[in-house]
Amino acid sequence: MRVKDVFDFEGEYGEGYEDLARRVIPGYETLFPMLAALLDPDLPAGGRVLVVGAGTGIELVTLKWARPDLALHGVDPSRQMLDLARRRVEEAGNVNGITYQLGYAEDVVAPPLFDAATLVNVLHFVPDDGGKASLLQSIAERVRPGGTFALFDLQGDPDSAEYARFMPAWRCYWTLMGMNAKDKPHFDEMIRTGIHFASPERTVALALEAGFDKPRRFYQSLLYGGWTFRRLLA
Repeated sequence: MRVKDVFDFEGEYGEGYEDLARRVIPGYETLFPMLAALLDPDLPAGGRVLVVGAGTGIELVTLKWARPDLALHGVDPSRQMLDLARRRVEEAGNVNGITYQLGYAEDVVAPPLFDAATLVNVLHFVPDDGGKASLLQSIAERVRPGGTFALFDLQGDPDSAEYARFMPAWRCYWTLMGMNAKDKPHFDEMIRTGIHFASPERTVALALEAGFDKPRRFYQSLLYGGWTFRRLLA
């Protein structure tokens, strides 16, 4: 699903994305080892993993470090982000078995189907006008029956009491993690205009409709949540 939003991953925002993520995403430092640990028991030797939104490459590097035997395919619509991912992987020395594709999940050729797929900090950039559903379906179509899907996302219903409680706390967290006071109003406006929130219940429902099953929540902190799913058996 091709979406252009206020977050420019081809420009200054993309270049500084990881530094920002470390300051605003609770648990960012441990997120990727956690994902690797969750996926490990479900992946056969030489398993194939589709990483949707390869970003800065931290996910690719961590998965490869945890399981050197894996074949990883990272896809991202931003050329700048893919370049950052390649650079990070090369610096880590984990180049074998990692491939890259400029584009979207729907552009990835399958079969062969993947043993697992991940979608980390991506879905909230996509409007819930059919876009979220289309993205999740594109991923489901590329995962083998019984395969694992890990989803981590910024989520919440802006009209809910939960959102009213955690949004101010999240803003406070930015400050505690070192965000400059003069930068907060701009970032707050980006969140307000560029993030397409969905409640946890809506997010899970969309994944189930796309062809996944057995949701298991593995993470919740402020407005961030993470789940694993199984691809429905044929």
